[in-house]
Amino acid sequence: MDFVAIDFETANSLRSSVCSVGMVQVKNGKIYREVQSLINPLSEFHYYNTKIHGISEYMVHDAPTFEEFWPDLKNMIEGQIIIAHNASFDMGVLQESLRQFHEPSPIFEYGCSYRIAKKVWPQLYNHKLSTVANYLGISLRHHDALEDARAAAIITIEAMQNTQTNSVKQLAKLHNVKINSSIQTKKQIPSARKSKADIAIEFLEPVNTELNSKHPFYGAQIVFTGRMQSMTRPKAAQLAVNCGAVCKGTVDYQTNYLVVGDNDLAKYIQGIKSTKMQKVEGMIKQGLPIEIVGEQDFLRLVRYYP
Repeated sequence: MDFVAIDFETANSLRSSVCSVGMVQVKNGKIYREVQSLINPLSEFHYYNTKIHGISEYMVHDAPTFEEFWPDLKNMIEGQIIIAHNASFDMGVLQESLRQFHEPSPIFEYGCSYRIAKKVWPQLYNHKLSTVANYLGISLRHHDALEDARAAAIITIEAMQNTQTNSVKQLAKLHNVKINSSIQTKKQIPSARKSKADIAIEFLEPVNTELNSKHPFYGAQIVFTGRMQSMTRPKAAQLAVNCGAVCKGTVDYQTNYLVVGDNDLAKYIQGIKSTKMQKVEGMIKQGLPIEIVGEQDFLRLVRYYP
């Protein structure tokens, strides 16, 4: 009776815009561990999404990105059976989020507590999480990631007790509910995927008509990586574009600067590097004149006029 229940909340319609995750680990049919974290999606929050889950851009400013939180999440789900209510959504969120930083999916299996509930309690008028939780007397603050994950876990435990089964697989087999294997994605080529923020900065134009050709960013190609403390990535990119730079979402052989957010710069110094950082380091070793610039140095440069 071991499994992990999981739930994601997103900032907008993109499945890669995770803003919260909740995980509940079940061992021997009892809740053993709970983990919850806000996630900085590095993309905009839509009013509708915030209205549903109550999470705003301000609340996640200091939260880890999905890439930063991934080692903790991976440690809980790898090699496990995962349960989610409407699992196709949560698994889609996981896969798309991993693609954003070119990480292959770990190996796990997953099932859906919604489908399980439909088989075990067919008399219910619908099998939404709130409906099943209410029927079973489960306390639920819906659209809180941890509460939703906990409800999915308890529903699955109750279903096993109701049917006198000893595992998720046995329960699924009894009711002909499919247990799926994780989609094994291959390591992506770094330049093949871009976040929504990266795509947006490529269409920026300078707001001033007179550019200073002596500015160090004039004519330079700039790529951003990591979470910035002082402003959003699109706002920082606009400052660079106002100096005559061209901002891009991916690193290539024409890149002149890689601008690193202060939080990620500290990790970089400790040897923790994003995919973009790793690629730039390799290109520098090849003799290409690319500079890695921290957030504060970037801010000083955009205000520099010789």
